[in-house]
Amino acid sequence: MKIIKKIALVIIALFLLMVWSGLVRNVSLGERSLGILTEPVKSFSEVLSNIKKTYTYIFKAPDYYIKTKDTDALNINNLDYNLYGLYSYRNGDAFKIELKNFKDNSIKHEWQVPVSRLSEAYQVDGNDRLYPATLMQNFDIIVSCNERPGLLRMDSNSKEKWFNNDFIFHHAMNLDSLGHMWIPAVKHENGLMVPMTVSVEGHTTNYRDDLIVQVDANTGKTLYSKSLTEIFLENNLAHLINKSPYVIDPFHLNDIQPVLESTDYFKEGDLFLSFRSNSLVVQFRPLTNKVIKVIEGPFTFQHDIDIISPNSIAILNNNTIVTQVSYNEIEFKPTNQSIERKINHSNVLIYNFEEDAYSSLYEAQFIEHDIFTGAEGLYRLFPNGDLFFEEQGSGILWVINQSGVVLKATLKSDIEGYHYLPNWTTTYLDSELESLK
Repeated sequence: MKIIKKIALVIIALFLLMVWSGLVRNVSLGERSLGILTEPVKSFSEVLSNIKKTYTYIFKAPDYYIKTKDTDALNINNLDYNLYGLYSYRNGDAFKIELKNFKDNSIKHEWQVPVSRLSEAYQVDGNDRLYPATLMQNFDIIVSCNERPGLLRMDSNSKEKWFNNDFIFHHAMNLDSLGHMWIPAVKHENGLMVPMTVSVEGHTTNYRDDLIVQVDANTGKTLYSKSLTEIFLENNLAHLINKSPYVIDPFHLNDIQPVLESTDYFKEGDLFLSFRSNSLVVQFRPLTNKVIKVIEGPFTFQHDIDIISPNSIAILNNNTIVTQVSYNEIEFKPTNQSIERKINHSNVLIYNFEEDAYSSLYEAQFIEHDIFTGAEGLYRLFPNGDLFFEEQGSGILWVINQSGVVLKATLKSDIEGYHYLPNWTTTYLDSELESLK
């Protein structure tokens, strides 16, 4: 009799657990069928998760949080026009993507990508990032699972339209004149990068060979892919690969900027490729498989190339130095010599093809406010002359012009004293949003 009673209690407990699991799943998926009980059930179901999260945060916040310095907590907002930013961040068991108006800090729209969906394509790490996000017609978005197999398009309700896991995608994505997406990528097998090899005097080393990839934005199908090693070798530029200080990552392709209109200096369909490792910008023409121009200049570890006029491009100069190359120990004479070189700011350089000359944009503001990011970062020059700049390393978003700072902001997080790491914020003006509705 006692055994039957115990079995009955177990069955009842399992039944209640199943009911509770169903209720939790229901509210987690955003359903409101429980009416006024929806929020209490959701809050109660998250208690253990929040306790675990709080315990973890006491000792170490995840890498996608940045400690907010006192100086960075003082925001500046002198925007007199609507400026929208599309950015993503990790939020528990999902990645959240928000479209925010920086003028009044209002959230205009948001999307969510469950970690469970990404887990179907690769093993999701606690500090994985989604970036960048690009807004499409009808408020669809395309987002990259950075350094993971996955390029994803969703509609305005976060419903998946397509998922491309042909490659490990990374860094910036840009639309060409035909509406197709160009994005850097790497070959993979089951989520593991497939390397190329180089042999020097019998010593063989694996290295990362980036690809330039074109994807149909409507269907998600891969239309074109080309190895950088092939491009450099076929254009007799092997010496530029050898110049890289990073043997296992000789290219580090971080931007592919398509030319939308032909001019005297570039043709529609050309691509400007930015290589961080070699501090190079290359103008490549896929139609003929020819490198048209190699641009080396007063920039290092640069990111984000934009075409700003018929004869000029702009370049985000990170202005940093090689930090991961080891040399044999060198013995120096003891000295009290003061520092003669100090790198404390990045900048945006304009390269003029006609004059073969460089000029900097709002250099005084970068110097005065120590605006510097050793890696990543992006910018956008608006028609009114304002410059948006994402200072990735410290997580600060700036808008500056000749007169000074228009905006200085961070993405406030759910942990007091921390803000979110921005993940390549793309910006939009009113007219641009209207054209996409």
